[in-house]
Amino acid sequence: MKPYRFFLFLSAVLVFTAFSQPSFSQTFQPGRTPLEIQLSSLPQVTEVLRLESSTFDEKYRIRVRQMVNHEDIIYGFFEQRVFVMHAGTDRPTVLVTEGYGADYAANPRYREELSRLLDANLIVVEHRYFSESVPSPRYWEFLNGPQAMTDLHKIREIFAAVYPGKWIATGISKGGQTALMYRTLYPEDVDITVSYVAPLCQGVEDGRHEPFIARKAGTPETREKVLNFQKEVLIRRDSLMPLFTSYCDSAELSFTRPVNEIFDYCVLEYSFAFWQWGTDPDKIPASDASDKLVFAHFMQVASPDYFVRDSPTMPFFVQAAKELGYYGYDTKPFRFKVERTRFVPGKQKKRKNDSVAVNTPAEGEWVTRKYPAMELKNARGYLKQLFLPDTYKPRFKKTLYREQSKFVKETDARMVFIYGEWDPWTAAAVPNPDKPNILYYVEPGGSHRARISTLPESMRNELLQQLQVWLNE
Repeated sequence: MKPYRFFLFLSAVLVFTAFSQPSFSQTFQPGRTPLEIQLSSLPQVTEVLRLESSTFDEKYRIRVRQMVNHEDIIYGFFEQRVFVMHAGTDRPTVLVTEGYGADYAANPRYREELSRLLDANLIVVEHRYFSESVPSPRYWEFLNGPQAMTDLHKIREIFAAVYPGKWIATGISKGGQTALMYRTLYPEDVDITVSYVAPLCQGVEDGRHEPFIARKAGTPETREKVLNFQKEVLIRRDSLMPLFTSYCDSAELSFTRPVNEIFDYCVLEYSFAFWQWGTDPDKIPASDASDKLVFAHFMQVASPDYFVRDSPTMPFFVQAAKELGYYGYDTKPFRFKVERTRFVPGKQKKRKNDSVAVNTPAEGEWVTRKYPAMELKNARGYLKQLFLPDTYKPRFKKTLYREQSKFVKETDARMVFIYGEWDPWTAAAVPNPDKPNILYYVEPGGSHRARISTLPESMRNELLQQLQVWLNE
């Protein structure tokens, strides 16, 4: 055994021993409920903390010991945060396969849509490498689908004795991706999967989102209005850039690229964000609006804080770059020139018989010329440039894309997919296999906010009736 591997092994043994000891929360505490006692006795559970809830009789924050690498104990353990909300052991259980952090689940008023509609127990699992479920050190190679799905599988096994009824896995956006991936890799773990607005991308820059925005999102009139606003922002670059720079400085935003490039990326992101979140077209300022009004709307829809380096969502971009995929930007509509007046400084000159240039007085001049409206020549590879850690630049692999695509085509599993018609992520939606056990709903004019509650009444009633049939079988 190599020295560094022996050190890792010794560390793992010490960590395993420490985690095997009962924590304070596992010891007897007066006033504990039978459920709390049962949860505290579950294997791999290291902490049980009772939380306030206005929608459940009992609610707990639990920490579960997970292996960093489920195939090799040498890399040690981390604690995964799980929220458990109790409706009854005779009720079904909704498992939220969160794709990010789960801070929101601590809110006393929180209740996920399906758990409310079905009066079900609710378990929310925070995704590894996010918020409070982060291994130390962060081995990026173990932030991947198979490892994260094994986390879910272990949790499903742990809680099987507590909740013996039917289980429904569900998630939104990246959480919806996680729900599909979980069903693909562990098809027998749950009875039903409900996936909201989940893309199934086939590359780092998938290629389907840009034409969707250009030709399918909204109406032709609104698409033109969105594009014209993006162009207007570029035309006003000279007057808006000081506001943009001040905004970034005041918010202490740090980027991997110069701020003038971030300005262009915000322009490119504007159309995607506009359609993703269902922005009201009437909120777009007119072409003769003041700079202040134009800038305020621009920042409201496409703020530069999305592009900061080392953000809490960086683990997502790591996954996107190597297995989940993402979207690209089309710079072609912005390859036009704008007349601008800029100061051109004097040039260096060589005096006669001098071998090197010498500085001459800066006798520059103000020159009016046509300059490119967008300073970015293209945006290819932006994910790695802007978001990934300097020491980890993985290559994309289509393995998970192929596995999930094949699973949906071949499975008889009971699954539901919900999308918004104008959401750019719908461009990469899971293909509808047209099977009796796979329900597929697209909210007309909907965005990334599409849910069961936002579907037309006929769709909503049909879906709820089918869920009840499945649960009663």
